[in-house]
Order: sequence, then C-alpha cells, then structure tokens
Amino acid sequence: MLILLRSRRRREDLDEAEIAHEEEFAAERRRRRRRELEALCVCVVALLAGEKLAPKRRIIRRGHAGWEGSAINEYVVHGDEQTYKDKFRVSRKSFKILSNHLTDAGYLMMNNSRNPERRQSAEFKLGVCLYFMAGKGKGDLEAVGDAGHIARSTVLQYLDDFCNAVCIALKEIYMPSEAPSPANVVAIRKQFASRRGIANVGMATDGCHIPYVPQHERTKNDYKNYKGWTSILVVAFVNSFHLFVEAQAGHPGRWGDNTVLKDCWFLAQVRRDPKAWLGEDGLIAADGGASDGGNLLLNPIPNAKEIEDKWYNFCHSSTRFFVEETFGRWKNRFRFLLFANDLEHARMTQLIYTSCILHNACTILADDAVDFSAGADEEWEEFFKNYERHACPSCIRRNSFHCVHVEKNKSVKPIKLDSKGAKDVRIKIRAQLWNDLHNSGMGENEALAEIEAREDRMDFFR
Repeated sequence: MLILLRSRRRREDLDEAEIAHEEEFAAERRRRRRRELEALCVCVVALLAGEKLAPKRRIIRRGHAGWEGSAINEYVVHGDEQTYKDKFRVSRKSFKILSNHLTDAGYLMMNNSRNPERRQSAEFKLGVCLYFMAGKGKGDLEAVGDAGHIARSTVLQYLDDFCNAVCIALKEIYMPSEAPSPANVVAIRKQFASRRGIANVGMATDGCHIPYVPQHERTKNDYKNYKGWTSILVVAFVNSFHLFVEAQAGHPGRWGDNTVLKDCWFLAQVRRDPKAWLGEDGLIAADGGASDGGNLLLNPIPNAKEIEDKWYNFCHSSTRFFVEETFGRWKNRFRFLLFANDLEHARMTQLIYTSCILHNACTILADDAVDFSAGADEEWEEFFKNYERHACPSCIRRNSFHCVHVEKNKSVKPIKLDSKGAKDVRIKIRAQLWNDLHNSGMGENEALAEIEAREDRMDFFR
C-alpha cells in the first residue's frame, strides 16, 4: 500500500509530457515482452515438430564506441572547413544550411531511442549520405558503413530517407517546377547570348550517361550505351547560370536523347507556355541527337560543308556549352556519379535526381568546397580557369586583356519566331552570325582558325 501511494504521488508530480513519455516507455516494454513471448512460442512449436531452428542473426560490433566513435561522426563533430570540403565536398556553412532545412521540415531527425547506441544524430545521418555522394566509398556501401560504424542496410535506409527529404523539402526551393520570373529569363538569355550572340536561347539540353551495373542479366544489354559500357541516361535542361532547370533520369543507357525527349513531360510543359519559360521567341539549344520536329529545339546544321554552316555550328556549340559545364561541375562535386553502382534501378535513379537538386543548392549558396580543379588533370584546370573569365571564347583563346564582344553579344536582338518554329529560325540565325562576323572585321581565315581551335568544342569533358 505504501509503495502504491508513493507511485501515485510520483505520478502526480509529473507534468503531461513526462507522463506521456512514461506511458510510451511502458507500452514499448509490453510490446517487447509480447514479441519475446511469441518468439519463444515459435521455438517451442518448432522443437516439438522436430524442425531445425534458423541460425541467430549475426551482430557485428563496428568500433568500440559505436557510431559516435566512427570516422564520419568525428568528421561531422570535430572537422574543420577543409575536412568538410574533402570528406563531404560541401562547406560547413552549406552542411549546416542543408541540415537545418531538412530537420525544420521534419526529415532526417535524430533517432528517439533510449539506447544511446541507436540515437544517431541528424547531422551524422546527413554526413553519411554526403560521404557516399562525395564518392568516398567509390560506390561501395559497405565501405561507407564501415566509416560510420553502421551496417550497409542502415546506409541504404539513410540514403532513402535523405532522397525523399531532399525531393520534398529542397526541390521547391532550389529546383522549382514553376517558370522563372521574367527578369530572370532576361538575365539567362543575355548570359547565353554573351558567348556568341545567339539571342534566342533561353535554355540548353543534353544527355549524360552515369555508370551503372544492371541488376538482372536478361536486361544487361538494355543498359549498354553507344560507348560500349552500361549506364543510366540522364537528359537535363539547364540555364546559363549552371543550374538544372529539370532533369529526366532513369532511362537505360541504350536509349538516346531523342527517344527520351519524345515523351518528356517537362518539354511538354515548356511547349504549353514557352514564353514563361524561354521568353519572347525563346528556344532551347540542343545537339544533333535531339529533336522535337523543329518546334523549340535549336539544333546544329547536319553535315556542314560551307563555311557559313560551320561557323553557325561553332557558335551554336559555344552557346550550348553551358550544359557541358554544368555536367562537369555536377559530376566533380558528387563523385559517386563516376563509379558504377549495383544499387536497384529505382534507388540509383532517385540518387541521381537528388544530386541534381543538391548541385543547384550548392551553386545558389555559392559553395566553394569544390574549386573544380582539385584532383583534376591539366585540361580540366585550364578549362575552368578560362571560363571563369568575363570574356568570350575567342578572346580567351587569344588571351586578350579586354573583351569587347560580351556586351555586344548580349545586346543582339532575338529573331522573331514564326509558325515554322526553330528550324526556320536557324537559317536566319546562321545569316545573322555570318553578317556579324564580317561586321566585326573578321574574315573566313579567322573564322576557320576559331573553328579549328575549338577550345569550346561540343563534347569537351562530357
């Protein structure tokens, strides 16, 4: 009786939150006891029936202090700025912003467990995901798990939760599904035009192959691309500020850009309101492997033989090169894209799409963790060094101190887009570019020298 009165007094002293917590703890204890009793009954029945019991699940102790003593948690808790850049390929500031975004939205929360060994923090979970996406495990989830003192299955669970959180909480901020504001459309088109003076381009598109190990032998050939290795195809739309406008990932490598674009939901959305997405008379710069029937996609001239056609193709390639630069920056930051993964197709596709959103976040946040030269070869370093300059590709090649072409190119008026679409406009743009070339004082010999140099060639570092 005395014990009962004491327990009642102790319960009366508790507030509502503490009472709820105690009740939840008691309920969990009852559930655990029920599970243990059920397991015992199963064992008894199996023994009476003469059946062999399943072997006990292996439990591997990873490190003396569990996840708290892991390398990844040490990087998160005690790492300096350089550690964050090396291990997660984002700055400490960006890491904190991403963590706050996701936890404030109710995702990637700390485990609410009484057992401290299972009370992983939200920052640790984010660190595990970014460690994998930085390519530190080279596509090996067990290596990532060993660095975090957790199992491979736990890494997969973190990645799944992380991808869902990014696609729900961050996409609307950093890769929205709505068209940009009119002022942004104008700025994007001027930046495209600054390269070679093609004023109609408001977006660029291209495909990119991500290495992949197919799960099933019978579908392996479907993933083999034109280069001879298996991959997942990503067809992306980008603007002139190295941001993904949208990306369509998941098609096997055997598919081509044209096949994907045929049923592309985003291209259909742009067609419904091209002025909102591309501006007045706006077009999408695409390579020769993409087509929409000459509607919005501005393609190079096939089998160019005349100097005018070659010059147009050269200027078109230079203008469209923003998409190649975006691919390079994206892959250089999230280096898991460089290694063949054997994950399930849907999971790999989700990871690829998530990395596109994170690329936009890092670009918008001006994250300087990746300078696009560390660990790269000399050509890569030279490329990004050159294109950071506020100059057209011709002046960069000549190493001119001052470029007079950028502002002039930005001021070029777009050509009116009539009912015939991009294919007809291409002829007019070709004539305008050739006329502007002669007005600038350059002749055919200088044009040929530019084309042969091709420092901004179309497939540079695909």
